[in-house]
Amino acid sequence: MNSAPDPATATPVTAPDADGSSTPPPRALPLPAPAPIRPTTLQRGTGLLKADVYLDIHAGEPVIRKDYSRYAGSWQAIPARLLLHHEARILERLRHWPHAPKVVGQVGKLSLLLEYVPGELLSDAADPANPAVFVQLMAALAALHRSSIVHNDVRGSNIIMSRGRVVLIDFAAALYLPGGRLLRFLLRPLQRSDIAGGLKFKTRLTGEALTPKEARLRRKPTWMKGLQHIWKRRLLPHLKRRLASTDRGSQ
Repeated sequence: MNSAPDPATATPVTAPDADGSSTPPPRALPLPAPAPIRPTTLQRGTGLLKADVYLDIHAGEPVIRKDYSRYAGSWQAIPARLLLHHEARILERLRHWPHAPKVVGQVGKLSLLLEYVPGELLSDAADPANPAVFVQLMAALAALHRSSIVHNDVRGSNIIMSRGRVVLIDFAAALYLPGGRLLRFLLRPLQRSDIAGGLKFKTRLTGEALTPKEARLRRKPTWMKGLQHIWKRRLLPHLKRRLASTDRGSQ
């Protein structure tokens, strides 16, 4: 009885051509190497306590670096460090959740390294029509809220579409509000604001109009509009002027 041929040493069988002759199989060409990722500035922090954001390399791998180093040496370094630590703690709570980047590490006291998520920002998508993205976005927000976390800044520039996965980024304004009646009272309007932020993409992603219930959710409560107006029109400009005068005085 003949033994079975060893697949490791057997000569590959070639398929006959149309004229009956046999030709060896073509040799596989090597795939081109992917273009190397180079450090790139993604965003300059021009607002109040806004980080500079870079695409960087850490341990040979691409990472996102949120950097508050421009505040080093000033009193603003203190709230900047608090913001950085706050975002890192929120993301650590979500480290097993597929819709948020993972914390890679920290460089010094004012720089946070985050997982690089390849993909396209929803705000940059030329043709974002994709009902599955909308369904996944709303499901992700619902799951986030079940964990007693609100994102607080749901917008197109904070949503990445990455190979069929929706990823929320920039958790600097996020809040973790577990348990307690008072905290639940605060949590509901903030959750509603997150949901409203997601619903504004429904027509763009699905081509469908908002239902009457969704339209009601999109409308902010009067008290929230009033607070935002006071913050944006009065408190924030005043704070920026004070910060600018303090910086000039320290130079």
